[in-house]
Amino acid sequence: MLNKNIVLLGGSAFVMVNGIQVGLRKKGFKVTNLALGGTSALQNLYELKRNYEILKNANLVITTSNVNDIGLYNDINRLKYSFEIINWFYKELFYLNKKIIVFISPISLPSFNNICIKSINNFHKKLANKYGFNVIDLQEFYIKTNLLYTFQALRDGGAHDFDFVMRTLGENIANNFHKFLEPKKN
Repeated sequence: MLNKNIVLLGGSAFVMVNGIQVGLRKKGFKVTNLALGGTSALQNLYELKRNYEILKNANLVITTSNVNDIGLYNDINRLKYSFEIINWFYKELFYLNKKIIVFISPISLPSFNNICIKSINNFHKKLANKYGFNVIDLQEFYIKTNLLYTFQALRDGGAHDFDFVMRTLGENIANNFHKFLEPKKN
C-alpha cells in the first residue's frame, strides 16, 4: 500500500487538521490536500485544472463538494446552475482516468432546502455512476442508521463531521484501496 499518492479535492471536510488526511497518512499514503473550506464543485474544477500534473500522477482522487454546492444553490430555481458546474467537473475528473471516490458529506441544516439537498446529492451519485466512480455516502448512512440528527446536534453547529469519523474513514479507504474501481472506459 505504501507509495500510493492520494489527492483530496473539496471543502472543509478535508481541511480538518486531525481528519481524513491523518487517517490516510497513518497507513503510509502520500496525501496532497488541495481542499479549501467553503468551496463548491467550481473550486474543485479550478484546482483540477491548476494542479493537473499532480492529479495526473495520483493513484486515487477523493472529492467532495455536495454540502457547499447545496449552500451556494439552495434554491430550486438555481439548481440548474449547480448541475452544469458539477457535470463539467465530473467530465474533467473522468479524463484523468484515475480511481475516483466521491464523498457525500452529511448535511441537515434547517436553513437548507431538503429538495436541494436530495437533488444535489443524487446528481453527484448519478454522475459518479455514469463515469464509474466510487461513492461513499455518509449522508445516506446516517439517515439509514438514524444517526443524522444525533450527530448533527453534537457536531460544531452541524457543519462538520467529527474528526475521528473522518480519520477512521481515511484509514478504511487506505485499507481497502485495492477494492476501489477504475472509472468506466470511454
